Amino acid sequence: MREDACGRRVKGSLMFAGLTALPPDSLLGVTARFRADPRPDKIDLGVGVFRDRQGRTPVMRAVAEAQARLVATETTKVYLPPESAPGFADAIRALIFGAGFDDSRVAVVQTPGGSGALRVAAELLKRASAQAIVVPAPTWANHEPLLGASGLAIRSIPYYDARTGGVDFAAFYAGAEKLGPRDALLIHAGCHNPSGADLSREEIDAIIDLAAAKKFLPFVDCAYHGFAEGLEADSYIARAMARRLPEFLIAYSCSKNFGLYRERTGAVVMIGADETAARAMTTHAVNAGRQMYSMPPAHGALLVAEVLGDRALEQDWRMELETMRLAIKRSRTMLVEAARAHQLCGRLDHLLNQNGMFSLLPIDEAQVAALRERHALHLVNSGRINLCAVNEDNAGRIAEALSDVMRG
Repeated sequence: MREDACGRRVKGSLMFAGLTALPPDSLLGVTARFRADPRPDKIDLGVGVFRDRQGRTPVMRAVAEAQARLVATETTKVYLPPESAPGFADAIRALIFGAGFDDSRVAVVQTPGGSGALRVAAELLKRASAQAIVVPAPTWANHEPLLGASGLAIRSIPYYDARTGGVDFAAFYAGAEKLGPRDALLIHAGCHNPSGADLSREEIDAIIDLAAAKKFLPFVDCAYHGFAEGLEADSYIARAMARRLPEFLIAYSCSKNFGLYRERTGAVVMIGADETAARAMTTHAVNAGRQMYSMPPAHGALLVAEVLGDRALEQDWRMELETMRLAIKRSRTMLVEAARAHQLCGRLDHLLNQNGMFSLLPIDEAQVAALRERHALHLVNSGRINLCAVNEDNAGRIAEALSDVMRG
């Protein structure tokens, strides 16, 4: 017998006595360190959300209007169908594949965010007797643990060329050539996280042809639809695959392009050989979700359905999303020009050829620590920077700090 912390006598070992605290999440830990930093001039360059010049992540205009309508008309919080909130699945299907597409092969099941879509898709792959999910190196830090929780093997193949700041397509293609019918290849639809280096259309086509020949399954992570080259251009990968492949998966997130981060709104999109296959995948995706979280949150999905179901709201949403995309492009240009002015000519020019919120700076962990300690700039140890945090007011200061650690 022994006493616990409350002085009570307990017999035997406690259930959780053997657990030890885990280290902080590599991404969330940046936010924690930033909040703990007392310096008034600190800048968070690691945050994974869109921010405007004032550092805010505002509710988008169309989303705010949709929410006002929903609040005014909603009379119950009763459960909605586990497949999808009314109108959501159809809206996502049309947004990805466009009007007039034969959607009998396409099944859409609502999930708690893009992360929920990834996890449900991994479970679906496991049930289909997949052997491994192959991810590009590098990839989003949570991909491997999130997908690996399914029990499937997670492997990686080269993707990013740190020397050029672009895709090492020869290495990526060579890695994909080794895949077979029981492998799924994770492909970022655009705005590759963490590098910002995207496949060209020609490279996408080559991977599609290879998938058809080798019979591996493309698994597309679509977390930033609309942020690379615009909504229509960013849909190319899904539409090209639908024309040329019998089956593939998409994990779709509404967090960034609708600003619905904490509403956890996403979908697993499943393309099968025919309507029968699509229906079977739907039942398994719903069943997998039932076992993990029972029902997805409804609020965000209802907002998306309202926005995309109203012509005026959808037009306003598209305009604001394009404004956000162009703002990130301007931030990239501002930082590169400021870097050139601080004796870093050519060192950051690769940022101009990339897309989305993120890029990898050519710095190591010691230099990341120096930025934090000497300049109050907080970012991920990998050197990933969120360009949304760069604006007219701080680009010069950030470039000066980078010059200090990169040239020192």
